[in-house]
Amino acid sequence: MQSSFTKIATSKFIIFIASLVSVGGILYGYDIGVISGALLFVQNDIPLTQGEIGRIVAAVLGGSIIGTLLAGPIADHYGRRSLLFSAGGTFLLGLCAILLAHGFMTLCIARVLLGVGVGFVSVAVPLYVSEMVPPRHRGKFVTLFQLLLVTGIMLAYLVDLAFTPSGNWRGMFAVLFIPSLILFFGTFFLPETPRWLLSRQRTVAARAVLDKIYPGAPFAVEQEYQHIMLGLKQLQHVSWRKLLSRQLLLPTFIAIIIAICNQLTGINLFLQYAPLILKNAGIHSNVISVAGSLGLGALNLLFTLIAIALIDKVGRRPLLLIGVAGVVISEIFLGCVNEFMPASPLMGMLSLYGLLSFIAFFAIGPGVVVWLAISELFPTAMRGKGIALSLFFSSLSGTLLSGYFLQLVQHLGMGKSYWLFATFGILYFLVGYFFLPETRARSLEDIQSGFLVKTACGE
Repeated sequence: MQSSFTKIATSKFIIFIASLVSVGGILYGYDIGVISGALLFVQNDIPLTQGEIGRIVAAVLGGSIIGTLLAGPIADHYGRRSLLFSAGGTFLLGLCAILLAHGFMTLCIARVLLGVGVGFVSVAVPLYVSEMVPPRHRGKFVTLFQLLLVTGIMLAYLVDLAFTPSGNWRGMFAVLFIPSLILFFGTFFLPETPRWLLSRQRTVAARAVLDKIYPGAPFAVEQEYQHIMLGLKQLQHVSWRKLLSRQLLLPTFIAIIIAICNQLTGINLFLQYAPLILKNAGIHSNVISVAGSLGLGALNLLFTLIAIALIDKVGRRPLLLIGVAGVVISEIFLGCVNEFMPASPLMGMLSLYGLLSFIAFFAIGPGVVVWLAISELFPTAMRGKGIALSLFFSSLSGTLLSGYFLQLVQHLGMGKSYWLFATFGILYFLVGYFFLPETRARSLEDIQSGFLVKTACGE
């Protein structure tokens, strides 16, 4: 009877904190998706050149570079909870700025502010949840962030479609106030993670949080406490240089490469530029183009749900490899359609089918696994810095790609651009196949020990 009670109590506590924190996923996803519809109407109020359009789209990812660089030190020095609070506040500032923007520069600054918020949540949420949730549930709850991220994208497309007849692009952004306020004020009800508390020698507070995670199970509390303390002792020095030490070079390499390759598949381009891509392929109606984007968002959500159901059963590696392989095949198909067919309604529909296939495979594999893998690969003492460094490179590659996408297409053509993204997908597959370990149901300290053993053995 006690074990049954423990299971129920644990679930309630974990579901509450994971759900509240993962609202950051809605903020991230909505901010990525909303620009796709807003771009069709911003120019009615603020005239923009092609280059300025690219910079407006890339500004969020550029801001996320700043956010991820700041996020690691904030999380490690002030705590994971403080980083979540900063994320909510930064989103609110960015939204106020975007509603008051009346020129390219002010609009760009507002988008950068929203990007800083994106950088904060992209580090804070996987970091916080991975340190709070027991190993057997960590997969589904860390990936809840990705579920709400794609929900945010889907919500953005729905709102874009609703505002398309009026062309009210400021209204499209204003909806973001709701999840921003939930995250900002909800943070006051969250405890700090036991791993961060123990790294600051706050033993009593850490044990109190562990008692909530494992209610009525003192043995589990003590076991987790000893696991965390052992992990902290294995890495005493926590400078950035430690990430390139012999002990951590392999997990750092894996995390950075998969973070970069995740962006270079073109995922954010397709989500942000979907209406423009479909219009250029032969679908000329604004409403139909935005509706096509909505279809992408719906499929993204559906396959993310499937991935979450499978992540702790099938494992991280198999889902990643299946998903990346499907992404590569989809992009080769899209390249052929755009390279060898003239722009027409048929080409537009085939492009839409190719993008739907891409989204389905991305959602079931890399979309879910990348956040989980990055949050699991680093030891407690270096997790904030490790996630921040990985997502810095992710944001940098995404910013460059978004900012120069239109010029890239103009130079290579859409077909060859798809093939270029497929090439990065092949690299992604090879790194996942040869280097990424399976981490399903393993404690964070056990994963850390596995890398230390490999290093000691010279593998």
